[in-house]
Amino acid sequence: MSAPPEGYYSVTPYLDVQNIVALIAIFVCALFFQSSAASAESSAAEQLYETAFRLIVEGDYGVAYDRLNEVIHEYPDTVYARLAENRKQRLEQLNLPSIRRKKIDQSGRIGTVVFSTLYSTWLGIGTARLADNTDGAKTVAAGMMVGAPTGLLASLIATRNARLTRGQSALINSSGYWGTWQGLGWAILIDENDSEKLLISGAMIGGLSGILATTVLAKRIDPSLSDMGIINYGALWGTWLSLTAGKVAGIPDGDELLAWTLVGGNLGAAAMASLSPKIDITLSRANLINLGGIIGTIVASGVVIIFAESDISEAVAFGSLMVGGIAGLIVGNHVTRHVPPPGANKRLSRRADSAPWQLYSHELRLNLDGVRANFLNIKF
Repeated sequence: MSAPPEGYYSVTPYLDVQNIVALIAIFVCALFFQSSAASAESSAAEQLYETAFRLIVEGDYGVAYDRLNEVIHEYPDTVYARLAENRKQRLEQLNLPSIRRKKIDQSGRIGTVVFSTLYSTWLGIGTARLADNTDGAKTVAAGMMVGAPTGLLASLIATRNARLTRGQSALINSSGYWGTWQGLGWAILIDENDSEKLLISGAMIGGLSGILATTVLAKRIDPSLSDMGIINYGALWGTWLSLTAGKVAGIPDGDELLAWTLVGGNLGAAAMASLSPKIDITLSRANLINLGGIIGTIVASGVVIIFAESDISEAVAFGSLMVGGIAGLIVGNHVTRHVPPPGANKRLSRRADSAPWQLYSHELRLNLDGVRANFLNIKF
């Protein structure tokens, strides 16, 4: 073979022993890390599945059903997720009451039970005052003692197998509070003497009417917490702005101003109820907008107090509070316009929003099959 011509250089890539060893080490480490991550996930799924199976053997089907759901949602890529899905379907075929309830969305049940207990306590007090003409504290105490447990037990029984989401619960609870306020207000307008029994009766009738009406309505609709937040804030701001507007307009204190305020609150709630399906807003953003209105009102009240020495008129003072509140709401809406709509940040999978890499803790498990040790587990 002739030598290469002068000025010509040939570079032949080669791999010495050290480079080959280094590449093999990198390849083995990558496989080890991937295998370790999968092993840790499979181990956790196996442990959770074994717990569910043990609960089934012990007859605790409801808790076992929950554990199987955790395996399916937390470890979807493991073989135990498929086993859990099969076991879950077999449990559902048993048609047990505990399993049927697990399939029903009852996320709002606790909220309704708490509200029912408190509201029944108030009903017990009101009923005691209606039944007793004296101012005896024992009668009121007896009403409380009867009302609270009655409300608790009745709500637990009524919601045991009922579908009750958090939005539906918020709808029913809010209508109870709002109906009580409206019933009391209109009772004041009807009775010129402001009889205690008539006021109590009006508040009770208003609250119960609101609860019954929205209970029937909740069977047909399922509002979100965002919708309920908007409606509640609409009712509150409608009430407050109606009061300030009435003072600015010179409506005399008393029944006229109260009627103006009651109607304004209902209009605010109705306006937000009709608007909520057309807008996409989170409950967090609704809370921030409301906070902006409160801050605007506080700032306006501070301005009124500072200039109170100038004998500011009542109309100007309440007008300032009204303008401050509206300005705060507008600013709050503008500042929070980039808050993502509901569901925008919903996790698509267990790994979607995880860190680029995760370092798991050491694990040492002892079972009948032997010893399983996990000293290093890095997930990419």
